[in-house]
Order: sequence, then C-alpha cells, then structure tokens
Amino acid sequence: MDKMRGIIALALGLVAMLGSASAATQEQIGSWVLSCPGDTPGAEPCLMRFNKRFFDKAGITGDLEVQAEGKSLVPVIALRGLSSEILMAAAMAGKTEASVQFGGGQREDLACAASSAGYICSPNDAAASRLAAGLPAARSVTVRVSVPVTGMTPLPVQEKSLDLSGTNEALTRLRTVGPSQVPSPMTALASQTPGALMGMADKALKAAGYQNGAADLQALLGKYMKK
Repeated sequence: MDKMRGIIALALGLVAMLGSASAATQEQIGSWVLSCPGDTPGAEPCLMRFNKRFFDKAGITGDLEVQAEGKSLVPVIALRGLSSEILMAAAMAGKTEASVQFGGGQREDLACAASSAGYICSPNDAAASRLAAGLPAARSVTVRVSVPVTGMTPLPVQEKSLDLSGTNEALTRLRTVGPSQVPSPMTALASQTPGALMGMADKALKAAGYQNGAADLQALLGKYMKK
C-alpha cells in the first residue's frame, strides 16, 4: 500500500495538490512563509512559499514558491520529497502543462521537469521577466495544472486562485537572506528519449518491487482514478 501511494503521488501529485526541513527558521510575511536552513542570512539559500500548501502527504509536498531565475524572483510550482524512481516515472507520464496568472494579467506557461530538488515547474526567460515584474504588486494568482498520463485518458484540468498579501515585503526580505535558484533539470533525464525514459522507469519500478514495472504503474493509476 505504501509503495502504491508513492508511485501514484508522482503522476497525480500536481493535480492532487490543487484539490486540497530540518531545523529551519520560518518567518511569515503576509501570505508568504520564508524558511531558511541556517541562522546566518545568506549562508544557505532560503525558500519562499505560499503559506498554505497545495499538497502534503506521505512526505511529499506541493507548493507555490518564489525562486531566483538569474537575478529575477519568479513564481514556480514545486513538488518535493519524490524518490528517484518516481521522478523517472514522472518523466514518462506525459508532458505536464502548468501556468500561473496574476489577477488581470495574461496566463504565463511554466515548463516542468525533474531535478535534484524535486519536480519543478518554472517560467522560461520571456515569461520570467513578465512574472518578476508583476509579482510584487500582484493581489492574486491563479494556478492551473493539467497532467496527461501516457496510455490513459487525460486527467481533468485543475485550477486554483490564491489571494496574495505582503508580497513586496516578502520579496525584499528574500533578497536579503538569499533565495533558492530554480534548479536545472536532471541531466540523466533531460538527455533521454521518451523510449529510453520508459525503459529507465520500467527498470526502476521493478527494482522497487513492481514485478511488471511500468505496466503496474498504469494499472495502479487506473484503479485509483476509478475510486
């Protein structure tokens, strides 16, 4: 049962999180929480996230975060706590479509990829500039996620609107303490073809105890979605 929950969390995690650290110091500013791993500002990067998690189950968390893209601070969607085999299964599940939209602004697409920090959806250069410019004064943001699963009917598009407050103050504080950078995609995954990813995920799932590998993943997902 625990293994099933872990595997399901990968393909459904981004959708599920919209429906519902160690000795870190936390500071709440408006609708945001800043979490820093050490007592010395700037010694290690800090995380800034919306104060209500999208998803928090079985050690896996999903958040709207603010990270640094170069010198710009931009909103990202982050799933953390995923095992390496689950990250590989995420890569084979299909192209995750995600976007954020500030109240009254245009919808900006995010690119999603597995990284050493988790499964992160972040804006490209052009979108990053626009989002960085609009974030300090934004009063609300709408997060939209769609997760197609290979060989199965696409899951319903999920959308959630969040009210923001204290953002400019929180961003100023984040720059002072030192923000986390948007992580680079895992090289081992980014360089692989879909067929190779499927093979890697299949081997990883078999090693994790699923006799039929990727075939078991799709069967488990199908059973879960019918409940």
